[in-house]
Amino acid sequence: MSMKERLRLIVPSPLHEDVKAYAVSYSLSRETEIESTELRRFAADLMKSISDACIKGGAKVIGHIKAYIEHASGFLHANTVGAHKSFQLNGRDGDPVNSFTLVVNSIVYGLPEELIKDATVRAIEETSSAFGLRITMVSQAVTAGLTEKGEET
Repeated sequence: MSMKERLRLIVPSPLHEDVKAYAVSYSLSRETEIESTELRRFAADLMKSISDACIKGGAKVIGHIKAYIEHASGFLHANTVGAHKSFQLNGRDGDPVNSFTLVVNSIVYGLPEELIKDATVRAIEETSSAFGLRITMVSQAVTAGLTEKGEET
């Protein structure tokens, strides 16, 4: 069997034509330490907030929204696929911390990039504020490019 015979091109599904993504990285901090149970609540609230905003904005399907939280002694990984009301949360809690890094990647069907970005950023800002966290954007990317930031909000 030749290479050409083994590789068959699959016609892309029309559903995939409307896939858009947004990714962002933040540094978050506060004066009082955040315990692992509170950090887990933050991650859960963030997943719900981003997915709800995308669905309310008109998303056809949540492709994959994930958040990775990393600090000196632990990490958490939260994600939701498809159903915006359920999510998975795994990781190693570690010691209480004053700061951590947050990376969020939102892949959504049926929303323009700008709406995915707005929903993701707004959810991060609102959830961070509710937990008393200061946020500084490190970088962001939309489907077609990458920008660097260093602004505190």
